[in-house]
Amino acid sequence: MLKGRLLVILLGMPVLLGAAGVYREVPMAEKLKDKDLTFSVTFDTRGVNADLAKGDPISTTMKDVALGLRGCVGFDTQQGFKPEPGEDLKFDALGNASPHEGSMTLWVNALGYTPGDETTDGQKRGNIALLHMLFKQDSRHIEYQLYEYGDTVYFDWRSSEPPQGWGQVGRVQVSRKGIKRNQWHQLAVTWTARKLAIYLNGEPAGEAMLPDKADKTSGLIPDARDSFIGVKSRFYEDNHTWDVAVDDLKIFSRACSPLEIKNQYARLLLDQSAATVQAYDVKLNGVNTGPIDKLDRLEAELDFSALPEADLALLTQGKLAMDYRLTRGDKTIASGQWTFSRNSECRIIEGVDQPGTYRLETSLGGKDKVSASIVRPDLSFAGNGVGAEDVVPDIWQDFAVQDHSVTLWNRVYQFGDGPLPTEVSAYGKSLLEACPRLIVETPRGMAEISYQAGPTHRSNCTVTFTGTGKAADFTLDYATTVEFDGMIKCDFTIKGSPEIKSMRLDWRVRADVCQYLLTPLLQEGQGPEFEFPYPTGGGWLTVTQLWLVSEDKGGFAYAMPHDANWVYDPARPVFFVNKASGQCSVTMVTNAVKLPESTSYQALFIATPTRPLPIRNRLIRFGDSSRSDTPHLSMNGGEGLTGVFTYEPHESDLACRLKSKVPNTVSVYGAANSLTDASDIAVYFRKYWDIPGDYIYKMSYLKPLGDGKYETEYHFTVPACNAGMINDYYLGNIKKLLAHPYGDRVWQIYYDLCGSNLCGNETHGCAFKDNFGRTIKTFALLSKRKLVERTVRFCHAQHRTVMLHAQRSYMPFLHGLADYFFPGEQHNTLLQRNPFGYTDELSDAIYRSEYNRNVLGTGVIFLPALGQANVDYFKPAAFPYTEAMLAMLLSHDVETCQDYAAGAPVQTVWDALEKYGVQSPETRVHLYYNQQEITSSQADVRVTWYECPEKRRVLILANKDIRPRNATLDVGRIAPGDFAAREEYIGADINVVAGKFNIKVPSRSFRIVAFPPKAFYPVQDEIGTVWGSWKAPESKSEFTRDDQVGRSSPGSLKMQAQGSCCFTKSFPAQPGRTYRATVYAKREAAGSVKVAFQGKNDANEFLVPPQSAQAAVGVDWQKLELRFTVPNAEAWAKCRLLLVTLSGDDGTIWFDDFTMTEE
Repeated sequence: MLKGRLLVILLGMPVLLGAAGVYREVPMAEKLKDKDLTFSVTFDTRGVNADLAKGDPISTTMKDVALGLRGCVGFDTQQGFKPEPGEDLKFDALGNASPHEGSMTLWVNALGYTPGDETTDGQKRGNIALLHMLFKQDSRHIEYQLYEYGDTVYFDWRSSEPPQGWGQVGRVQVSRKGIKRNQWHQLAVTWTARKLAIYLNGEPAGEAMLPDKADKTSGLIPDARDSFIGVKSRFYEDNHTWDVAVDDLKIFSRACSPLEIKNQYARLLLDQSAATVQAYDVKLNGVNTGPIDKLDRLEAELDFSALPEADLALLTQGKLAMDYRLTRGDKTIASGQWTFSRNSECRIIEGVDQPGTYRLETSLGGKDKVSASIVRPDLSFAGNGVGAEDVVPDIWQDFAVQDHSVTLWNRVYQFGDGPLPTEVSAYGKSLLEACPRLIVETPRGMAEISYQAGPTHRSNCTVTFTGTGKAADFTLDYATTVEFDGMIKCDFTIKGSPEIKSMRLDWRVRADVCQYLLTPLLQEGQGPEFEFPYPTGGGWLTVTQLWLVSEDKGGFAYAMPHDANWVYDPARPVFFVNKASGQCSVTMVTNAVKLPESTSYQALFIATPTRPLPIRNRLIRFGDSSRSDTPHLSMNGGEGLTGVFTYEPHESDLACRLKSKVPNTVSVYGAANSLTDASDIAVYFRKYWDIPGDYIYKMSYLKPLGDGKYETEYHFTVPACNAGMINDYYLGNIKKLLAHPYGDRVWQIYYDLCGSNLCGNETHGCAFKDNFGRTIKTFALLSKRKLVERTVRFCHAQHRTVMLHAQRSYMPFLHGLADYFFPGEQHNTLLQRNPFGYTDELSDAIYRSEYNRNVLGTGVIFLPALGQANVDYFKPAAFPYTEAMLAMLLSHDVETCQDYAAGAPVQTVWDALEKYGVQSPETRVHLYYNQQEITSSQADVRVTWYECPEKRRVLILANKDIRPRNATLDVGRIAPGDFAAREEYIGADINVVAGKFNIKVPSRSFRIVAFPPKAFYPVQDEIGTVWGSWKAPESKSEFTRDDQVGRSSPGSLKMQAQGSCCFTKSFPAQPGRTYRATVYAKREAAGSVKVAFQGKNDANEFLVPPQSAQAAVGVDWQKLELRFTVPNAEAWAKCRLLLVTLSGDDGTIWFDDFTMTEE
């Protein structure tokens, strides 16, 4: 019976194979002879214990489990392993794997789903664990996790060492797009003390540097008791819900090379004629060594890790000769012979100056032929100079130089004979009690440096002061450049190889300017003395600047591009700030040292604010889903572009995407230092543009198929450091975008990923050796600043704006050039835990500093994170969470966008404030912490109020407490007597008696009280701008504002109707009220025209039935009218908006002189 049953099981096995006829059956002895193999479990013996182990081979959890009756056939037709529910296959890690270096290969088969698809039957599969390695020593640990999510496999490195959070996880990933259900495939990963890599079926898929904190666990020696290797052992929420089989796990003691990974996979193919086992490998890379480069070179990168013994001997002797020939088509570009002496070497080939496919053929003495190809894209963008002109943008036209005095917008810098300013003022008053000075201590004591000014060099946008300094033991040369926005870049070189005990920069900020310390995160909850170590690992939680700043008196900031020639203990502080006295110090040399000859240093300073605020700061209505005439972030999926982040217009899709948009409403999404692997330029320059250790993201791209149809592709980001020529690429494409026939729709260029990241790529110069031989990494502050400067210069000349996103990491040196900053996204994790986090857990100081336009000096548009935390937060039941956010933002006069917040509350607030003209440049705000004119009987009810045009007043009454508050408000100082007021958020009349009124403000919420009251209606629209529009997917309709045609004056809505379509515009409505809309229309040829109302509720759902009025219209203007009373019953009792639609039969239709009234 048992035999028969086993036969039935085995006969059923082909459904699990997915590899039959693909991979050969490998004898056990051959499997276990791999070089440097330390652990292997193949399951071929129908057991789960290891077949080879340098440590303990016996499973700690399943040692006696037999697999003979499980019927899981592996990749090579031998036994595989599929865990049963509740099983976790684990082994001791000690001796079997190293936490510091190694390689792993594992065969995987998804039995119950297609791993190349994001979902199964519309359901997300969640995290599926594949391999887990934990190495513990007491309370410290290193952890590796291999798991899948969606169509992607991730390999993560984690450490117990601080800091934790964003930027502190090492991660590589590979997409399995195209891998099918029941298809065996091999995953391979490697890890070293600095880098991770991942492979799919022998092909490299990605690599990433580990965070710098990995150095803290470099000496970790794992304990046998708590360290383990887990094969399909569960972590995260995985409970073996989805059937996954694995086979042939191998772990090696070292990181195998890409060629070794490729060869081991090739040897397993059943068809060895299709298997290419190479003696060496060659890879081609486009060369770009900096922002100014000819881009006519290729790099041939050679890997000799798999050489046969005879060739390896020649390599060791430095006599390995290789013939090569580079061609493009039938043309030979270069040929000759190279000689090698190391396992990994590179050679540069010149003359690669035309687009096309280049092929490099190589051989070792006529044998072991290996070739590689690469596509050189069109690189004509290089050196385009867009936005790099020596022209000061208009808002900084005050930039002027007289002798050693520099006048900037709202600031003046005075220089003397030395490299640093002797006076810095803002708003006509000095910011500093003591200006920056260089203090050098030698064995003789504090050096007295006498300076002598040299020549001054001037361009339109900069001035550079030069000079020398002389002390008893050394001299120095300096060059200090002041740029048009006020950034001071001080370079000085110390000569004479002096012995010094310490060197630092000191300055003292005026006490009343020291309201906030931003590093760039607000430092709160401690002080007044602060000290910080150098940010060796980068990351947005580290200290990369010292900025003491106030809300209305300006500020003064320091930053550094790198730590070249600094001498310090990384574990000890080098930055010091006394917030009470304003004393600041940066110590570049903390230990006694003899400086090498000509040792250079660089420091950056800037006084803030750096620019005037943009004209639009309130009621921008960014992302307003009820209107189409307000700005919206667009092209997040590359819509209308050639790809995500490219800014390059698609030849046909951009017109399709933009032609129905209202002019000056599109904020074009992109990134400041990234493309994707779909970009041939990113692939070409991947090595030379790389930012080692930068995060990789999976991006979706809506690829146009024509006729308005699209398919979604997924691509991984490819980091692109701004120290290369990516800036030229972006600006060249942005120029094309704005010059496009529909480029007038663009209001703004938006850069995501715009923080000052740390880059350690030596190929383009971000990593270099300083005079002490240390490898230095460079912050992107100056190279990314150049991108923003060029973008602002070009966009401002085209009357467009620029917005930047960098989480909370605002740096005035970089972000102070832009028009808007877009913070707030980082709160999504907080809001998952506490959706009232905006009121309950964020301090007032954060709103008053990091989100305050008057502190930052640029416009601020707050990015809500509620919808990112939980999509249920969009629903009406969760509106109190958005109201809590609005309570804090309104009371601090912070502009928000609607994205990721509930639409109805935000739109209701916008409608109310807009009605009273809060957006007007004439409006003045009186913030609750400054104003004394209006008092509240409850301290928890804060009062921020606006003086608006027409002598109207708008009061924001905010209560962040967990309890509702009943308060008496006294407005008698600004409006004595008896009069009527209106609560505008919930809609209620208020009687003010003798300057006072009573009101209840809900917990964690707000109320808006305005007087004298102003009605929203009547609305008279003479069509100054085009309305929004809608059309069915198959419709070819077009919507524009016709500047030549109008009823009473030029200007009307023009619809070229071809299929189902309409103009749209939303208006607030209340149940029980009657609304009347009138509009004039005419047609090119007689036909029907219709005006209609569609009701919408708080959940943005349509209410039925719609109401409409229709008429036959000819070539002359004809009036249409629609009157409707919104029912105060059933679903219509929740009506909040009336969507007005204008439509008609196919043909050309004009609409003009629209009015809407409320009865």
